[in-house]
Amino acid sequence: MCKSVADFYHLCELSGKSNNSLYFITILLDSKFTFISLILMKWKYDIKPNSDEAVINVFQSLLRLKALYRQGWLQREVPAEKTESVADHSFGIAMLALLLCPPELNKLKVLEIALLHETGECIIGDLTPWDNFTEEEKSRMELDAVEEILTQLPDGKRLISLWKEFEYETSEEGKFVRQLDKLEMGLQAEVYKKLGFDEAKALIKSAHQKVSDEGLNKYLTKG
Repeated sequence: MCKSVADFYHLCELSGKSNNSLYFITILLDSKFTFISLILMKWKYDIKPNSDEAVINVFQSLLRLKALYRQGWLQREVPAEKTESVADHSFGIAMLALLLCPPELNKLKVLEIALLHETGECIIGDLTPWDNFTEEEKSRMELDAVEEILTQLPDGKRLISLWKEFEYETSEEGKFVRQLDKLEMGLQAEVYKKLGFDEAKALIKSAHQKVSDEGLNKYLTKG
């Protein structure tokens, strides 16, 4: 029987449960007084989820990206049957990372960031300026979504940290993938331009402005 909060904490520690947010009602009994105190307590644990189940849950969540069209192309009147998905986009960036990663960067880290960078969109969708969210609001929504998905994994904290390196450009690898993100957009725009979608020209021009790395910019046409 728990006679104090300290006793309750100790039992929780002994149970070996630690990372979901669980709520407990503890009953504190005092032998000298005839009253029972009911206390609602929030106790954060570090429970490691079943890794097999977590992997499947996360993978199935990420599969939504295969069916999520890149909204910017749809808004520029590219028909759905020709519009790339968010998963297509992530694959394109990963391939560019494999082919263009400079030797001074950690290629494995670059590839991981490339594959993770759109994780949040499987929950919030592919938001564009037409959705009228500020950059700060969009970033906050994405972070919440990324944490919701990746915290299921035993390695979740590290993966979330990699996503943040892209989002906030806090590492050279994160900055490089951010540049690849713009390069891939420009290269895809060139594909659509060749298919006769004139609005793609504006995005080729935009990519030239946003890809500041000269070693990457050279892969873009002049529009």
